[in-house]
Amino acid sequence: MLPWMAEHDTLAQRLGVILTKLNSGQRLVISELADEFNVSARTIQRDLNRRLAYLPLEREGQTYWLDPSYLGRATTSAILRLCEQLGAKALFPDDHDTLIKLWLNPTSSPVFVLTGFQLDEDDGHRQWLKPLAKAISQQRIIRLSWCGEPAEQEVEPYILVNKRGRWLLAGARAGTPFIEPLSKIASLQQMDSPAIIDEALQRQLNSLIEQEAPPTHEVVIKAASPIAHEFKLRNILPEQALIRELEDGSILLASRVFDGAQLLPVIKTYLPHLEVISPAGLQALVKRDLKALLNRM
Repeated sequence: MLPWMAEHDTLAQRLGVILTKLNSGQRLVISELADEFNVSARTIQRDLNRRLAYLPLEREGQTYWLDPSYLGRATTSAILRLCEQLGAKALFPDDHDTLIKLWLNPTSSPVFVLTGFQLDEDDGHRQWLKPLAKAISQQRIIRLSWCGEPAEQEVEPYILVNKRGRWLLAGARAGTPFIEPLSKIASLQQMDSPAIIDEALQRQLNSLIEQEAPPTHEVVIKAASPIAHEFKLRNILPEQALIRELEDGSILLASRVFDGAQLLPVIKTYLPHLEVISPAGLQALVKRDLKALLNRM
């Protein structure tokens, strides 16, 4: 277990491991589980008697096991029930079974870290979760391009992080650690070359992930005259500030966000009367989503 995992994520990992042990037919002793997860015996009792109460558990003293007739059946449905209890299910795409199993019970090193289970209203970027999770679990290099940056880059993916409802990719490019929003990805391809991230890089990446909040960026938006009054009456954008009013009745607004994709739901609501002036990458995201919508119609 990585030391910077948030409390809820640690809980989910613990419950996932316990669920996997039970489903494999193991008899679990409370004191042994408490030592394994470095928690109190009371915490393990709460896990078994409350959080996993929907399972047909049998008990003798401090030892618990799954009813033998249910062995092998506590798979997808039980895992999804667990994720619903923790509020984590909504963070993954609808066809999420494989991803959730990777989160709760990774085959080797962790693939996901969820620091809180808030839901990002914009979910267009979740298309990248499956290919990235596959590349991380198989330790393969990926080739990707970022919105606004047409040149492709080879990247060694390390882990997928969800912070405040936003999905981020932590990895290394040309030996330099980075953590970037998935919403900035324009294309992605898995390569056959192995991804090797040494311990020094891992420590740097863990430090980036531990940071309380990523830096904010300024976004400049133009609100056309038909809707300008709404933005004058109330702050609709995060940290909204009026830059100036224009002669045609439109206004220029500034907003500070962790990731420009946070503004996509608002921008889409007010289209075609909102225009992103800067950064150019955010305008590219808007065009991409509009193109995808038109293709589905």
